[in-house]
Amino acid sequence: ITSPGEAVTRCFLPCGGRGSSAHGVIEGASLLSEAFRQRAKELFEKYYPVEIDEKMSIEEKIPIMNAWYSEMHNLMLGEDVTTENIRRAVASCETIQLRDGMVDFLQKCQDTSPPIPVLIMSAGLGDVIEEFLRQRLPFELKPSTMVVSNRMSFDGDGRLSGFSEPLLHMFNKTAAFMPESSKHLVDGKRHCLLIGDGVGDLTMADGLEVEKFKVGLLNEKVEERLQQYQDLFDFVVTHDGPV
Repeated sequence: ITSPGEAVTRCFLPCGGRGSSAHGVIEGASLLSEAFRQRAKELFEKYYPVEIDEKMSIEEKIPIMNAWYSEMHNLMLGEDVTTENIRRAVASCETIQLRDGMVDFLQKCQDTSPPIPVLIMSAGLGDVIEEFLRQRLPFELKPSTMVVSNRMSFDGDGRLSGFSEPLLHMFNKTAAFMPESSKHLVDGKRHCLLIGDGVGDLTMADGLEVEKFKVGLLNEKVEERLQQYQDLFDFVVTHDGPV
């Protein structure tokens, strides 16, 4: 079980710039208004420091994260977001890149007999993540690899009309969000490699009767947060290291 933002993908680009998340792909696309991009930037600067604040408890963060996601989704409903525009946004986005080693990791999991199930649990937008993987991986995703995430709803014309409920954010990720169609992937499994880039990812396997080996990907404020990650994860990879 892995998280996509800054786990499947890079946090920072080789040029030093910040990599995009699934929401970031949409926010940075020319299909959205300048007013939207400006407001999205303001919301990121307001809420992201809360997400990574090691001094705040998860209980304190949850209502704040709910507010962030709700505001972003309401903004998106006022924009020209369509299935075709999502495809074009992903194709033109140069700031979302797979983490080093991720292609080999996913392919080996899929090619093993029987295949090793991979659940990509995201607080982002599942539709964008799946489109990104379809476009950037040199192979097709098999049914053993599944994205568990927030879903966008579209009307008959392919235009965004809503979002799935309940909201999945970075501090309520658990197996309870797995759809019925994916539960057969974990039936009978006793071990789980859990890969996450935030402390909220530690609960992704909660609800499963498995022994977990937890890998933490610490990309920012490394010196400040390293001890916390070493206390919570079994192994820590720093500075956008490879899988």
